[in-house]
Amino acid sequence: MNIERPISATRKRAFAVSVLLIVSACPGRALGEDQPRDPAAAEALYMSGRKLVNDGNWDEGCAKFQASMELNPAASTLINIAKCREHEGKLAQAVVDYRRALQLNQDTLGEERKKQLEQVAKEGIEAIEPRLAHVELVVNTRPEGLEVERDGIRLPLAALGETIPLDPGKHMFEASAPGYEKIEKPVELAEGQKATVELALVPAAATPKKAPPPDKPKPAPASGGVPAWAYIAGGLGLAAVGGGVYFRFDQMAAEERIQTNCPGTPPVCDPTKEYRPDEDNARKDRSFYLFVGLTAAGAAGIGAAVFGIARGLSQKKPQAQSMHVVPYVGRGSGGLVLQGAF
Repeated sequence: MNIERPISATRKRAFAVSVLLIVSACPGRALGEDQPRDPAAAEALYMSGRKLVNDGNWDEGCAKFQASMELNPAASTLINIAKCREHEGKLAQAVVDYRRALQLNQDTLGEERKKQLEQVAKEGIEAIEPRLAHVELVVNTRPEGLEVERDGIRLPLAALGETIPLDPGKHMFEASAPGYEKIEKPVELAEGQKATVELALVPAAATPKKAPPPDKPKPAPASGGVPAWAYIAGGLGLAAVGGGVYFRFDQMAAEERIQTNCPGTPPVCDPTKEYRPDEDNARKDRSFYLFVGLTAAGAAGIGAAVFGIARGLSQKKPQAQSMHVVPYVGRGSGGLVLQGAF
């Protein structure tokens, strides 16, 4: 309604009723007949609010204006509340309050006072409207059960496709429906910006699933894939060779004892002496057989270990392999000879 056009008495009454209905629909500003009125208290709160705001205490001053409005609605009080909203950065609500103040101003007593309040409200609207951001919200499909929210406030579906004024700053738009993935879209608007926000609902079944992460590569076997048995066989083989070498030296000690007490080739013992070679001969033979047996077993174990290690290290590049383990026994010495290619 254009408040600058003449209004008949009947239309004024109808207008006043509509203002009361609009104002009563807002929380904290109910103007129904059951709302208690206390003009004197409202005036005191109003004057206190003016003083607090003039001193820079907006929080407490605005709370006083709100309390005054609840006790006795007045256009001047609502204009001050609009200025509070503007100070808080709530520009869209400030415009709404200014417009409601214009409506409520119809009941202001005194034509001069009414004109002054009307001018203040209009100037407030003209100063704020260019600063408002405007958004058109579009949803690509409207399935049954569709719900749309802006900053946690549910919007009626009739608001879709309409340009809605908003405060500059950050806003969150959401859309959800049964069988569809919930869409969340943050938007930051500058003063005076016009934007279209599109929310594209995607059926839940069509939502691409994230590919599972690739399997982690299995750690390579220790020492380039050499089997454990190769090390075990090598260890046992070395132990056996060590035992064989011990008995070889024991054999040599027995032979040296016989040679010392029974010189010559073959050795001949003096029957007049107390020395008897039988024990040393048995010791020599026993040690010789143990030397040969343990050395042969050790050679086999070491050979198996060498083969296993060589094969494990050459898995990526097979090569022809050959190996020969030959025990070596000589007077005063003994051991193994390893020959081959790996």
